[in-house]
Formats: sequence, C-alpha cells, structure tokens
Amino acid sequence: MRQRVGWLVAAVAVAGLALGARPLVAQGREYYVGGTVVDGSGKPLGGVTIEIRDRESRRAYKITSDTQGVYKLVGLPHGIYDATFSKAGYQPRTTEWDLHEAQDSLRKVQFDPLALLSETQVTEIKRDTKLKAELDEASALIKKGDCGGALDVLAKMLADSPSDVNALFLSGVCQLQLGKLDAAAASLEKVTQLSPDFAAAHVQLGACYERRGDKERALASYDAALKLEPDNLVALYNAGVLHYNAGRAAVALPYFERAVRVKPDDDSALEMAGYCQLQALKYPEALAYFERARALITDPARAATLDEVLKELRPRVGATPAPKAP
Repeated sequence: MRQRVGWLVAAVAVAGLALGARPLVAQGREYYVGGTVVDGSGKPLGGVTIEIRDRESRRAYKITSDTQGVYKLVGLPHGIYDATFSKAGYQPRTTEWDLHEAQDSLRKVQFDPLALLSETQVTEIKRDTKLKAELDEASALIKKGDCGGALDVLAKMLADSPSDVNALFLSGVCQLQLGKLDAAAASLEKVTQLSPDFAAAHVQLGACYERRGDKERALASYDAALKLEPDNLVALYNAGVLHYNAGRAAVALPYFERAVRVKPDDDSALEMAGYCQLQALKYPEALAYFERARALITDPARAATLDEVLKELRPRVGATPAPKAP
C-alpha cells in the first residue's frame, strides 16, 4: 500500500513538473489593450460599450469607455478578436484585433482612435449619397440636352431635400433653357438666398432677368457675380452689352477691357471694346481692337460685318499708327 502511494505521489510529482513548466509558455492573460472612442466630430465619446469576442473560443469580454472616451482591459489572452463598439443613438462598428502571438509577459497595445457616427449622421450620409447619384444623373441628362428629363430627376431630389442648393441651381438652369423664366427666377433666387456666394447662380439669374426684360435687375445680378468672381467672362460680357445697348458705351468699355485682359483672344469682347471706342470717336483705339477681333473671327456673317466697319475706319485713321489695345 505504501509503495502504491509512493508511486502515486511520484506520478503526481511528474505531472506537477509538467504543469509547473507551463508558466514558461504564455498563459492567457497577456495583453493590456486600450484606446479611445470619438464621435463624428472627433470629440471623446463616453459610455460606449466594447464587446470583445474571441473568434476561436467565442469567449467574450465587455468594457465601457469613460467620460474621456478612454477604454482599457488588462490581461486579455492571445487570440484574434472581433471588437464591437456600440452606444444608443450611434451606428455600431466592429473591428478586428489581431493579438494571436503568445507573450511571455504582459504586452501593452494601444489601438488607434475609433470614431462612431451618430444615427443622424449616418442618415445624412446615406441621403447625401443618394442625392449625389441623382445629381450626377441630372447632370448627365443636361449634357445630353435633355433638360426635361433632368427636371424630373431634380424634382425628386427637391421633394426629399427642398433646400438642396445644387438641385435648385440645376433646376433653374434647365428651366431657363426651356424658357420657363418665372420658374427659373424662383429657383435661382432661392439659390442666391441660401448661398449668397454662389457666383454662377447670380450669372444665371442675370440671364433670366435679361430675358424677362428686366435689364436693371440683370445688371445687378451680373455685378453681384463679379464681386464674387471679378474675372467671370460671362458676367463681364453680358453686363457690358447691357450698358452698351442702353447708350452707356463709356460705362460698358471697362467691362470689355477687363474681359480682354482675362482672355486676350476673346473675339466678342475685342469687337465690343472696338465699338465702345468708336462711339467715343477714338478711331485708332477702335481700329486696334477691331483688327485683333477680325484676326480671330471665323463666322462668315460676323466677319463680313466687321470687314465693312474696317473698310470705313481705316481711311479715318490714315497713316497714324494704331495704338495697342490693352
């Protein structure tokens, strides 16, 4: 009996040696993990539940971020984990933690900050994604010349988001193209109210007013665009023409001169600058502009008209060298 007990003790001792050797190999709790949780604006987010589940054993751990968004867990066994971050009112996120390497001693791992988006932000992102797809579709239809089809798409956008500036702007452009001037004005006026710095909207609104015969409001819109974009060629040219047609050639000239400085080969602006100088009886300056414009004009009707002007003007200038137009 004593011998039998001695054998059992020896067996247990051998087993004990084997068990005693295990601390030389990492045992489970060997990682000290931590990190921070922030919201969509980058501010610390407290009260976030982090559920950490081992993919192999399915063992789970649960911790919560503090008021500074900080979380930590000491003694996490090695393994590959799915860490799910959740909080009421926020979109949950799951990320992988690869901690598969066994460690002989506790190892600290600090994860990068993780952002949780609120449900409101997620909804807005989804809506914006949908709106962008619809806006791209409408833009493609406009490029094809299908303003009616584009308006159908834009109407759906505006039903979901009545103050979407881009949808309103494109609606105004399409309505203007289709001759729906009152509707175009309403759309574009709303754009300039919602986004006063939208220069292109002021330009299109000016064109709309001009077609409705409201020249002064058209000029005001073009000038508003030019305050935002001083080099806007459409606004410069259109405003210059309005002043010229109203008998204000001297007022119109600076608009065309600025357009020529922005785009030296703008034959329309060169030609109109020439007519302004002609009205002021500055023949050499007018001739210089007309000569530059004629060298660029390819339209037969315009070319023929300008040729007649040059035919009359050249003898008046005579041998006097024509100054270079600015």
